Amino acid sequence: DKYIAKTGYSLAPLPEFMIDPFIGLYLGINAIIYDYGDGKIYPNYYRSLNILAAHGTKGKTNFGLEYYDYGRFLLYAKASYTISTLYPFYGYNGYQTVYREDYHNDLDDSYITAPFYNYNQKVGRLTSYIQDTITGTFFNWQVGFDIAYYSASRVNFSKVNKGVADSLKAPDVPTLYDRYITWGLIDEEEKDGGWANALRAAMVYDTRDRITNPMHGIWTDLTVRYTPSFLGNRYSAVQLAFTHRQYFTLISEKLSFAYRLRYDACFGDLPFYTRHVLADGNEGIGGTGVLGTGTLWGMHQNRIMTRQFATAKFELRAKLVRFRFISQNWYLAAVPLFHAGYLIEPVDLDLSGVSPEDIDRFFSSTDKRWYTAYGLGGKLVMNENTVIGLDWVHALDPGAGDNAVYVGFGYTF
Repeated sequence: DKYIAKTGYSLAPLPEFMIDPFIGLYLGINAIIYDYGDGKIYPNYYRSLNILAAHGTKGKTNFGLEYYDYGRFLLYAKASYTISTLYPFYGYNGYQTVYREDYHNDLDDSYITAPFYNYNQKVGRLTSYIQDTITGTFFNWQVGFDIAYYSASRVNFSKVNKGVADSLKAPDVPTLYDRYITWGLIDEEEKDGGWANALRAAMVYDTRDRITNPMHGIWTDLTVRYTPSFLGNRYSAVQLAFTHRQYFTLISEKLSFAYRLRYDACFGDLPFYTRHVLADGNEGIGGTGVLGTGTLWGMHQNRIMTRQFATAKFELRAKLVRFRFISQNWYLAAVPLFHAGYLIEPVDLDLSGVSPEDIDRFFSSTDKRWYTAYGLGGKLVMNENTVIGLDWVHALDPGAGDNAVYVGFGYTF
């Protein structure tokens, strides 16, 4: 048999660990609990709970709970609180705002400061939705809400430099976030954060043969997210996300091909602190988010904040070997991948408050709009659903990203 049906509960813990001069010692745990019940729907499951708890000596904090319940209908809920002492900010419109490694690398002559592309962010968020099938079809309707409060401020240099040797301390000078405020690109009334409350609705078409790493089927959804001013938001906006995923079996239970096409758009205004949150709750084009994955790997997290953007992902998924260990089903997998994105419509930037010298230094008139990356992932999978991944991805343009290594749960889609 390719596997033995799993029953009852399954727990998979993954440590959170980081040592960095400006982050300090960061420790915690990221664990997923699956409930397989009587095993009749294995490899699918009845419910799951993802628990994340981690804290760093210089303030970086992540607490999160994410819950799925596949009962009569799908119930999803997620609560999180994060403190990011060095949250990434690369400006708007991707390549239009220049990224240069030497601006934050103290070995270069053009060095400004190590956290040049960062600011301090705190976020409390609650998200929930319900989803149910339209009888007799593969279509599902979905409705939900997001409640979030963001706090933003400049990097706390006293904290990040604490305990750092004098020769290595980051100079306390204006970061890109500070300069965007000075230039008027971030409004004074939103620079400190605020509410981001939204209503969401979606239509989903789903013929997948299983929830995790399907071998065949289609999974397509259209999501609309409305952030009205009457819910306490500074502006009103409508966001749209259309995502199409398809899975093909090449060799039964051994090799599959999967691709995902995605389109994101924003109509109306959003404050800077929530421009990276997309219609379906994904955080940012590029990099990874808390308890989830970003939309375009290989790019710096939040590298591309814009009005309209399209992405494509292509992956081969090879299950190399299956085995039993500690009474659990396991397999090892390899995933060659290629990701691409295209900027369709940029955010309008009024650079009249920027000096000619700063325009030359921090902005570009390039017409480049493509973002591409390739990579290879390795997966250790327990009971078909607990996917521990180690993925390496390389961005083809150094102005967008570099070599990136992702460690976490799940396939990219």
